[in-house]
Order: sequence, then structure tokens, then C-alpha cells
Amino acid sequence: MRKLLTTAGLSLLLSATAPSAASAQSEVAVASLSCGSDGWCDSTPRPLGFYVTAVEEDGRYVALEDGTVWEIEISDRATTAAWRADDFVAVREILAPMGDFNYLLTLPGNTDTRAAARLAGRRPADFRSGDPLPEATPE
Repeated sequence: MRKLLTTAGLSLLLSATAPSAASAQSEVAVASLSCGSDGWCDSTPRPLGFYVTAVEEDGRYVALEDGTVWEIEISDRATTAAWRADDFVAVREILAPMGDFNYLLTLPGNTDTRAAARLAGRRPADFRSGDPLPEATPE
């Protein structure tokens, strides 16, 4: 009888403390996801996106108004080949990247067109498709 009461008391004790442990875990998970999951923990507002300045090599590279040049994953290049200068795209980090293509460029519209991308480099922010490439300045 004593063993039965001990087992019953133990199961009652575990059931009483289990919700507290679960709620503590959920609080920790919420706190850890609220800051740092995307690397933007300061008060600087993130831009919604950027305008395309150039699409090159049949959609392989997309240059944006901030000077960034993005290499597009091969399966998405047919999509980005249709993008044009002055199209607006959102840039977001992919939580489950495809290899080293860890960003997603999205052209909003009736049907959002998306392309996995990786940062390939930077150009002067005022570069436009068709402009001659800027000459390197010797240091």
C-alpha cells in the first residue's frame, strides 16, 4: 500500500510540475526567437526591399539599388531573367538555405516570384544596367 501511495504521489507531483517546465521552455523559446534569429536586434528599421538596377547573364546576377549584386541559384534563373530594372524586390534570409544560397529575393505582385540568391559582391550604388563599368581607382 505504501508503495502504491508513493507511486501515485510521484505521478501527481510530476503532473503538477510538468506544465511549469513546459511554460518555462516556451518562454525561453519566445525570448530567443524575438531577437537574434535574423540578426536585427537594434532599433534600425529594415528596408522593405530595393529596386533592381540590372539583370545580367540571363538572370544569373541581379544588381540592386543599394549596390549589392546577387548570384541566383540555377533553378531560379529563368524567373529572374524576366525581371527588369526598376522592379522592386524584397530581400529576406532563408531559414533553410539551399546550399550557400541563403537569401530569398521576392518580386511582389499577383503571383510572387521568388529566387534563392547569395551575395556575390557590391558595386557603386548608382550603377545602372547598360552603364560602362566604373574604373577602379588606384590606392
